[in-house]
Amino acid sequence: MRVDLTEVGRCGRLDLVFAERGGQTVLSDSYCEVPFKITRLLHPTSAAAHLILMHCTAGLFGGDTVEMTVRVERGARVRITQQSATRVHPSEGRVAIQTSRIHVESGGQLDLILEPVIPFAESRLRQSTSIQVERGARLLFWEGLMAGRVGSGESWEFSELVTETSLRSGERLLYLDRFHLKPECASPSATWVMNSGLYVGTGLCFGEQASGFAEELHAAVPEAGVDVLEDGLAAARIVTDDGPAFHRCREAWEGKLISD
Repeated sequence: MRVDLTEVGRCGRLDLVFAERGGQTVLSDSYCEVPFKITRLLHPTSAAAHLILMHCTAGLFGGDTVEMTVRVERGARVRITQQSATRVHPSEGRVAIQTSRIHVESGGQLDLILEPVIPFAESRLRQSTSIQVERGARLLFWEGLMAGRVGSGESWEFSELVTETSLRSGERLLYLDRFHLKPECASPSATWVMNSGLYVGTGLCFGEQASGFAEELHAAVPEAGVDVLEDGLAAARIVTDDGPAFHRCREAWEGKLISD
């Protein structure tokens, strides 16, 4: 397929398929375009694999459109993390678009731990994450958002952020989180929105371990909002005023990652 030179690095796609082969998880099929980069698959244990997602650019710019699909087949166990936070740069009022589609088959297991999104001043982002999990699958998912470059005094100075995260099992929609922020129209610092909070993290746990996981997480991070939405699905939301508290909460979540 021919790609116009002006679109290289601006319209990129990443496709990953993980499968089980001889008791180990392998990357059975993959495809990537700039700005994505596929690193080698790490095997910290005999059964679980680890892949670090990388971007070979400085982040997302207005006008960029990037798509990622991940499929975890039966028997595969994989942990996916990111090299760094996703920085969203302003570009003459244009919108950056980021779309992710995740599918975990029955008997498959995925830990997808994402670094926070950092929207720079005057940037615009539309982000969509769609997760499909089959009964018998296991999933740990984490995503986060910062108010901006907090250390540079750019809290809530981005122009627009639209985000949607959904989780389905079969034909049922089990979880939907959708919001649209335009700080110039309504301040996220309002008491009924974020108050003094500058960092927000959301976690999902799907599988038979969800109820026990929720109890353990609530004990470890009592300030987090943790709930069992239904049998086999737990959700958590944390809001913090500073980075260390945010990372402590995420580390508590990561402490529940897959193991042998």
